[in-house]
Amino acid sequence: MKQLTLLLFVLLSVSIPRTGLSTPPTLHRWERAVCIQSPEENKPDSMKLCSAFFVHSAEQLFLVAAGHGSDETNAKSKLVYRDPAGKSQSVSLKSLCSGESDPWQRDPTSDFAIAEIRPDPNGRLHVDNLMTLSVSLQSVCTETQTPTTQIVTAGFPLGFGAKEPISPLAVVGYVASTEIQSKTRWGHEPIVYCSPAIAQGTSGGPAFLFDRSTDDVTVVGIYVGVVTDVSGAKLSKMVPSRLIHDAIANSTPTTKSE
Repeated sequence: MKQLTLLLFVLLSVSIPRTGLSTPPTLHRWERAVCIQSPEENKPDSMKLCSAFFVHSAEQLFLVAAGHGSDETNAKSKLVYRDPAGKSQSVSLKSLCSGESDPWQRDPTSDFAIAEIRPDPNGRLHVDNLMTLSVSLQSVCTETQTPTTQIVTAGFPLGFGAKEPISPLAVVGYVASTEIQSKTRWGHEPIVYCSPAIAQGTSGGPAFLFDRSTDDVTVVGIYVGVVTDVSGAKLSKMVPSRLIHDAIANSTPTTKSE
């Protein structure tokens, strides 16, 4: 009888699942992209949309976006994202950058901008999630990739994935050039050209070094647009990640040695 009772206890112990010990879901690199939505003034049914991502350096957290995308943000802009548990979240940009009428540090010679996160109480509710989604500054590459390097660009082309359930899209492509000085209205801008061309709405999205390991989150650039010719042929334009790295590193106070 004692042996039967012991056997029954063992079977029950094996068959009853343990709760609270489930493995957290895998965070794919493209799920780190977030979306900024900005309603247009006097056009309540119209919305400007751009992609973005977060970078952390020590305890500081920065939002990175295309420069032209940052120009479209306003007091009513909100950030939507997929949290590490897979749930759709929304927070106002104003809550993340409290006390700043214009939180963006726009690069003077390249089409990107960064904003340091200084949240109000509502924004602080999202900081842990956003820190988890962020990329370490050490993972923002300081070297330009060679042509034919495979990359994954994350974002919200044509607004796809920007409504609940939030789900960033991932486009696999290739680096097509070394850094080229592209003439712009503000001077000459270092640009890396890539293929394929990606639809609008992706501007500000990160480009990751392609790797089948989901642990690799090396950022090699930020998507900012396309170039085209009269035949309709197109290439993507990407700001080299070294510029983003330098901008954030220069905004981060260095620790003085004792």
